[in-house]
Amino acid sequence: MNLNDAAEPAPVPRSRQEHLKHSSSHRKEVKFGDYILGQTIGEGEFGKVKMGWKKDSTVQVAIKLIRKESLAGNTTRLPKIYREISILRELQHPNIVRLHEFVETERHMGIILEYASGGELFDYILNHRYLKDPAARRLFAQLVSGVGYLHKKGIVHRDLKLENLLLDRNKHIIITDFGFANTFDPEDELGEDTENRIADKDFVKRGHRRGDLMQTSCGSPCYAAPELVVSDGLYTGRKVDVWSCGVILYAMLAGYLPFDDDPANPEGDNINLLYKYIVSTPLTFPEYVT
Repeated sequence: MNLNDAAEPAPVPRSRQEHLKHSSSHRKEVKFGDYILGQTIGEGEFGKVKMGWKKDSTVQVAIKLIRKESLAGNTTRLPKIYREISILRELQHPNIVRLHEFVETERHMGIILEYASGGELFDYILNHRYLKDPAARRLFAQLVSGVGYLHKKGIVHRDLKLENLLLDRNKHIIITDFGFANTFDPEDELGEDTENRIADKDFVKRGHRRGDLMQTSCGSPCYAAPELVVSDGLYTGRKVDVWSCGVILYAMLAGYLPFDDDPANPEGDNINLLYKYIVSTPLTFPEYVT
């Protein structure tokens, strides 16, 4: 299928009233603060992601709803949410999801985000089997632009994957889901001695945290960099993001992930086997990749 032949998203209703009239037979109006909630478009770590509209507006948004009761008894979840919001407030880039506002009610917290009507890059690739070089170059350049902007701002994403890359109505990349993102001092560059010792457990225990050195292993296994696989020591956050970008580029061109074909682990559910496979398997490309 030609990339230009991809189905366009359904047209946005001309007015909020038209949308409500069209959907009134299917569901009743549900409100969250000044927003009217639409259908569920995703599931997050702490709740659902809903489509929404602000009252008296036709602008669509994505609302990440978090049930406060889901945070009870966990001392790490709330700081993680506030860190994500704080990071999003600092970002303004055409290829990074835009934060509209943060809304809090008695029972819920809501992160109001830009709505990307083109869906996930994952589904877009599946619909085309794989992407031709011009389309892959264009999308990858947008991804690198967004990630480079993050790194210059002192932010690492740490969960870059196809499912966290959305497309807007013009098929431009939108980087989303900053739940695992963290900050660092971009002016504090690591010396060679520090780079050579980040796998040293004693070095880690002594609390040497400089530059973008990080310790928490997070993200999705198939996109994980080797340093997350072979060591439980520190790692450099920017390099982990760059590795994930490489996996994404491979998936764009090949139509599948580079380390997803282990005959001993066909479902990819054995994390230990998957990690060993990533470290030990030479990278090959299908013949249709030029």
